[in-house]
Amino acid sequence: MRRDAAAPFNSNKADIILRSSDDVYFRVYRCLLAFASPFFDSMFDLPRPQVRSPHEEMYHGFEVIPVTEDSRVLDMLLRFCYPATVDDPRLGSAAEIEAVLEASIKYGMEEVERGVRRMLLEPSILEKEPLQVFAIAYRFRYEPEARAAAACLLCQPAPPANSTTLKYISQGDLRNLAVYRTKCAHAVLALGNNLSWLQKKESYGLFKWWTNFCMCTQRADPRFLMHGAYAREWWAEYMEETLAKLQETPCAAAVYQNVRKALERAGGCTFCRRKSQSYMSDFVQMFAEAVDEAIAGVSAYLIVHCRHS
Repeated sequence: MRRDAAAPFNSNKADIILRSSDDVYFRVYRCLLAFASPFFDSMFDLPRPQVRSPHEEMYHGFEVIPVTEDSRVLDMLLRFCYPATVDDPRLGSAAEIEAVLEASIKYGMEEVERGVRRMLLEPSILEKEPLQVFAIAYRFRYEPEARAAAACLLCQPAPPANSTTLKYISQGDLRNLAVYRTKCAHAVLALGNNLSWLQKKESYGLFKWWTNFCMCTQRADPRFLMHGAYAREWWAEYMEETLAKLQETPCAAAVYQNVRKALERAGGCTFCRRKSQSYMSDFVQMFAEAVDEAIAGVSAYLIVHCRHS
C-alpha cells in the first residue's frame, strides 16, 4: 500500500517524487538531488518526450521515479543530501551504514559517501561490529577502515570462515586475515619469552619492587627472570594465563582480564598485598602498551586485496 514519506519529504513545494521499493513516496527537490548526485543531474538533463508515456507514473501531479532502495535506506540517504536545517541521521548499525554507502556510491553522491564512511570508525560501530566493518571496508575498497577493523577483530575469537558476513571476501583474502591474526599472536607471545621490553619501560619503583620481593610463601618462579631476580609465583601464573589468553584474543584488553585473580593470589602476604596493587597497575598498563606496539608492528603484513562486489 503506497503512502507518503514523513517530513521533510512530504512538502507540496517539491517538484519530483522518488518511490521506494516498499511504495513510500518521497517528495524532493530536483535541484538538491542534482547538486548531490551526478546520476540524477544527468537524468534531469535528458530531453523529455513531448507526449507522456502511459507507463510513466504520476502521483498528485508529480512525476515519479522508482528506485530500488527501501524507504528506510532512502530516508537516511536523502537526509544527508538536504541542507543543515535537516539533521544528518544517526546510523546505528554496520548494516545501515552499508546500505547507505551502497546507495551513495550507486548515485555518485561522493560527499554523502565520505560522511557515512567516517562512521565506520566510530567506536560504537567499530568495537561492537568489527567483523561487519571489515567486510564493508573490504567490499568498498576502504583499506584504512579494513586495517582498523582487522585489529579490532583481535579482541574477539576468530570468525568462522563460512560466516555470511564475509560473503564478499575471497578465500585467499580470508587466509590473509587468518595469517595476520596468527602473526599478532606470535608477536605478543614473544613479550612473555623476553622481558627486555619491560626493562625499557619500567620505573625505578617497579625495578625496586621486582628485585626486593619479600621471603614469603609466594616463592620465586623460574619461568620469568629479570634483573637477576625471578618473579613471584603469583605473578608468573598471571603471565602464563594472560599469554594463553593473548593467543586466543591477541589484543591489549586481554592483559586486564586476570589481574584481579593475580592480586587475590598475592593477598596471602601482607607485603605482597600492600605493594602488588600499585605496581601491578603500573605493569599492566606497560604490558598493554607493549601489546599494542607489537600488534602495530605486524599490521604491515596485512594486505587487503579489496574488490567491488
